[in-house]
Amino acid sequence: MTSIRGIAVTTVVALLSVEALVAETPFQYRDYALASSVASVMKISNTREDRVKTLHDRPARIQELEWRAPYVSSGTELADPVRDILFSFFDDQLYQIVVTYDRDRIEGLTNDDLMETLSATYGVPLLRHSRAAAPADRAEDATVVARWEDAATIVTLTRGTYSPQVRLVLHSKTLNAPARAAITEALRLDTQQAPQREQDQRNKELADARVASQKTRVVNKAAFKP
Repeated sequence: MTSIRGIAVTTVVALLSVEALVAETPFQYRDYALASSVASVMKISNTREDRVKTLHDRPARIQELEWRAPYVSSGTELADPVRDILFSFFDDQLYQIVVTYDRDRIEGLTNDDLMETLSATYGVPLLRHSRAAAPADRAEDATVVARWEDAATIVTLTRGTYSPQVRLVLHSKTLNAPARAAITEALRLDTQQAPQREQDQRNKELADARVASQKTRVVNKAAFKP
């Protein structure tokens, strides 16, 4: 009896340890983990450096990298349903992942179908079916289908209110707020400094025109004959 009881206790402890380990594992999307560097995401997604766009340099560097799925015939079975993924970085740290699904490859799937599949990865959703604005990066009115959350990450599944567009958004709890604040400040600085930038651009264009005119004058003077 003691032996059986000991085995049972050991089994329960082992199961609890596994559950605790799973609970402590931060949410991620496939092989992409939030807080990753630009270089690591480029390597995993096999994308070129010229696909990285720098949106702002101050007060923090905000960058984006878009991965688009290679073309696959619509009749292909088991084709990846992802159309594209937008990775957003704050000072070389991945703070948001926006996954957009191909409309043809999710056609007919209900919200429950989507939640059932995603719940196998993220667990039971904390929120289901509510009207909310889409992520700030994607200017589209959308309905929140479901939301998952752990200590570090919020995962949101949305469906377009006026279109069948479905997206899965992961963002870091620690990086999202400072990234948004940096973007807001960058836009403020852009507006504040716009007149000076325009004046500097005009001055540069005038200076370039003067240099070009002088070069033309030298060439034409040397070639001029009465």
